[in-house]
Amino acid sequence: MNPEKIKILKMLEEKRITSEEAMQLLEAVDKVDKVDKAGEAAPRRGRFLRIRVYEGEGEKAKVNINVPLGWSKLLAPFIEGKIKARLQEKGYDIDLGKIQEYIESGEAGRIVDVQDGKSKVEIYID
Repeated sequence: MNPEKIKILKMLEEKRITSEEAMQLLEAVDKVDKVDKAGEAAPRRGRFLRIRVYEGEGEKAKVNINVPLGWSKLLAPFIEGKIKARLQEKGYDIDLGKIQEYIESGEAGRIVDVQDGKSKVEIYID
């Protein structure tokens, strides 16, 4: 069995995700597997999705997340459902579908750069 599927099932077993979330992730793994087997995947220039959250005037990120690009594609539908409402509550109308498209393209570069006073959030592919 695919190692990504095993990890998803472990997360479900540990009750870290719901069965619905597990199903979404498993379907995403199947989609990626089909593209890889068909040989239709575009060459990837970026290898990691990086998320940085800075608070105050510090130069060191309070949150520093590095996710392999392949995993970020699997997690995107899960993340979208969790954060879209929260972003809208704070007044940020971000099209998460476009972000997901950019992630799927694999093109290296900045996706999101939000500054709110002294706080900052960066999402980019590197």
